[in-house]
Amino acid sequence: MSNNQIQKDRLPKKPHQRNAAVREKTFGRLGRGLLASILAISMALSLCLPALAAEKPADMDEDTWGRLQDNVLEYSELENRVASFNPTMVQIVDTINENYETVDESVADYHEAANDFERLYDEAIDEGDYQSAAMYQINRAITRQLSASYIKQGNKRDTTIDRSTRQYRKMFTSACQQLMVAYNQMAVNKATLEKQVELYGQMAALSVTQGNIGMATSTDILSAQANMYSAQSSLTALEDQMASIKSSLLLLTGWDYDSDVTIGTIPAADVSQIDSIDLDADKAIAPSNNYTIISMRNSSPADADGDGHYENKDYKARERGVDQAKQQLSITLDSLYQTLFEKRAALQAQETAFTAATLKWEGAQKKYQMGMLGAAEYIGEELSYCAAQAAYQTADLNMTQAMLNYYWAVNGLGQLTE
Repeated sequence: MSNNQIQKDRLPKKPHQRNAAVREKTFGRLGRGLLASILAISMALSLCLPALAAEKPADMDEDTWGRLQDNVLEYSELENRVASFNPTMVQIVDTINENYETVDESVADYHEAANDFERLYDEAIDEGDYQSAAMYQINRAITRQLSASYIKQGNKRDTTIDRSTRQYRKMFTSACQQLMVAYNQMAVNKATLEKQVELYGQMAALSVTQGNIGMATSTDILSAQANMYSAQSSLTALEDQMASIKSSLLLLTGWDYDSDVTIGTIPAADVSQIDSIDLDADKAIAPSNNYTIISMRNSSPADADGDGHYENKDYKARERGVDQAKQQLSITLDSLYQTLFEKRAALQAQETAFTAATLKWEGAQKKYQMGMLGAAEYIGEELSYCAAQAAYQTADLNMTQAMLNYYWAVNGLGQLTE
């Protein structure tokens, strides 16, 4: 049995097989339909909405505002980038502010008018024209009242903006988080494929050398070269996918799709948060947050008779629909809660496996330095180590995604179980 044959028995799946499975897991977690919707939304935003200038929020310090624009998109910055730079969000806020400009103008106009009436009142008193003075006094009181009314209306600007953008802020933040998790998942696979290209290239060269001295067959040589070409092809396809995901993420966070922006990494999942979850409390509050259920409650009931009049049975039918939706959301939360523990167990298992793989790889390095391990076997050990590392990193990202799914299900975006 040749060294190459030993190596083939130790190798993980071929690159095209592994990468296909990886792509399926990545997009399966997002949901192919959801991912397509996100891409469509982001592209529509770039084509339809004009570029608008974002303004620093009053409660944000200059350092934070500066970091949001430093061409490095960190995971912790997604919510603020969406709130301040997402094209839809900026458009909504600008429209509200434009509407309130007329309010500000009215306040100024009525304030000026009140001052004019006060001046006219004083002049009328000095001239002894008490009838005109009384009229000016009444008009001054009216304009002051109108000015106060507009001031009160203007004070509601921030509340209006928050209510008008809250759902969009959640939707776009959730979408960006999922895209960033997917991008980091692909980055893990990219690093693995790059290492495979390198090591399969070494194996291909080694096979040719061994073939020249009769230690490897032509089949061994062709197999090693095929693995190298397959890894190269998979790497190219993955890089294209990463570029597409990055473009969508940039558009949703307010950059041009081709901006020179670095996408940050995802922090390690904080699994300790799982133990503090109160499922019953979350199931109690989730329906009041859920936008689908809110829409059902606020919508008109179905006119069962089609006579243009709503009857008690129509309202009762709507109530039954809402109750059913609440039950479906409860089932969703049960499932997502269970998934948290499944992903935590998977992460712990992969962490253990990676620790073992690290020890084995360190041993292989020592053996290789001592001449106790052949080149082909050494390459196989490095590939196995890289695969274990990628599996651990993937499990951590899966844990993060599961925690995000649960969080957003509680906070308004939960899907209703069919």
